[in-house]
Amino acid sequence: MTDAALDPGRPIDVDPAAARRARAAVQRAEPGEDLAQTLDLVERMTTMTRSQEQISRAIERLTGLRLGELQALSAVAQGADHPRAVARRTGQADAAAEATVEGLCARGLLDRHHHPLARGGGRPRLVHVTETGRVTLEQAEALQVRLLDAVVGSLDEVGADRMRDAVRSMADALDPAQVTARRPELAPAVLTDVS
Repeated sequence: MTDAALDPGRPIDVDPAAARRARAAVQRAEPGEDLAQTLDLVERMTTMTRSQEQISRAIERLTGLRLGELQALSAVAQGADHPRAVARRTGQADAAAEATVEGLCARGLLDRHHHPLARGGGRPRLVHVTETGRVTLEQAEALQVRLLDAVVGSLDEVGADRMRDAVRSMADALDPAQVTARRPELAPAVLTDVS
């Protein structure tokens, strides 16, 4: 596995047979020695996911944009210039990404343009973020920072440090390079197409 294959900005081709082997490896995996600790972690991660969903819903209410729209807007700001590229970066189906892009264009957050080498007329296929879209995205990111800051601010110093350490440890443990180094047969299960 090369470093380039782990770059989140690049697509990762997963062989269907390798994906089946990974699925089988996950299904055959025996629980660890401390199943109670694992189940407690699953419960805590579920609670954390619900908390993130609450923050996402608050951002949706405050910006008027659904999470998928914000993700699409962010994907375009990061270089996705076609609805299929937006779909790959956001995990949406191509048709859903196209509809999301159309909606963002209609709201003036995205605009279309022709490829520089395109000849003739026709409908522009590529998209870019408008100034209004850029401001909206910056506002959404600032809201997320403020909401998370309020959460961290509600904790004492020890609690805030513990939360940061726990999030950092979880991110490190879930890093695809770390997982595949420990369990190479699971590589197709943890490496996804995030281009």
